[in-house]
Amino acid sequence: MKRWIAFLLMLTMMIGLLSGCGGKSGGSDTKAPEAEASGAEDNGSEPLRVAVQSFYCSAMVEYIQENKLDEAAGLNIEWVVFNGGAPINEAMGEWDIAVTGGAFVYALANYDCRLVAHQVNGTGGNNICARKGDPLTEAETVEEMAEIVRGKTLLTVFGTTNHYTLCQWLASIGVEPGECNVVNLDTANVYPSWVAGEGDYAILTEPWCYYDMDEIDTTVVATLDSVGGELYESTVCTAYAYENRYDDVVKFVDILYDACDALASDKELAVRTVMEWYTDCGKTLEEAEAVESVNNKPFITREEAKGITLGEFANSYAAWFHSSELIDDTGLENVKNHIAVDLFQEALSQ
Repeated sequence: MKRWIAFLLMLTMMIGLLSGCGGKSGGSDTKAPEAEASGAEDNGSEPLRVAVQSFYCSAMVEYIQENKLDEAAGLNIEWVVFNGGAPINEAMGEWDIAVTGGAFVYALANYDCRLVAHQVNGTGGNNICARKGDPLTEAETVEEMAEIVRGKTLLTVFGTTNHYTLCQWLASIGVEPGECNVVNLDTANVYPSWVAGEGDYAILTEPWCYYDMDEIDTTVVATLDSVGGELYESTVCTAYAYENRYDDVVKFVDILYDACDALASDKELAVRTVMEWYTDCGKTLEEAEAVESVNNKPFITREEAKGITLGEFANSYAAWFHSSELIDDTGLENVKNHIAVDLFQEALSQ
């Protein structure tokens, strides 16, 4: 019953969830105004506009706000909240930094942004789902799976981790996306559409992938991890911010890792923080689901980040998008050239 109540509440929230869940620290309940033309130097008086998702990949922002890490670092932040990574990319000009997910690749490829950090290992929590009793659950070979899946309707969210998971799965069974009816939905619409009976298969990401699948007559047939994929949730900044507010971006990445360190070292704190983040964003996340998120998508600590070769994942991720004709040759080259290793390393040395 609780899940159906949550479902009904979700339906009432579907249209335009650009709510301000960051009001504790100078947050805004609306999108920021259009950016000024980049000809003038920024004197530091303007707020640093930070776009975040109302999902787990940005949950460490709750800790930043609660503990006033932004104020301690001397940052005047205006938080701008979006219901997914694709809407963040569509709102270029309205933010300086984005704490986002897999859609970061488009920000680098098409919008001249710079990769500045990875905050979450997001490989877990990306599930390919079928309805119980679907012939796919009885298939014994990839050839059988391919024959079953071709021509079917699949629910996803273009340009996101959800889409990446879908395509990785199709590739693993030898099916081209064009051989299926792939339906593009808003992030928050996949689960309710699936529950309402739409689609033959759906990609459920967190938190929906942690719901009781028996309640919705669903079974998980594969995961991003099981088909050989991986994902780092990522933070990017605009070219203007990189060129004109470099020090502020360094400070932000520094406090981002301070927050990740704190959450990675205290599971109870992490679970509570994630739940509060969802609540502040107008959503409901049960404790068991928050525990699943924390267990399956670990926060990346500062020390772990020091072992990351920034750009390695981004380039391999972009290469897959390019091979799938989701970004062009120019976009692939842009990703290679938009890795801010200097800024990343400076932030880690703070």
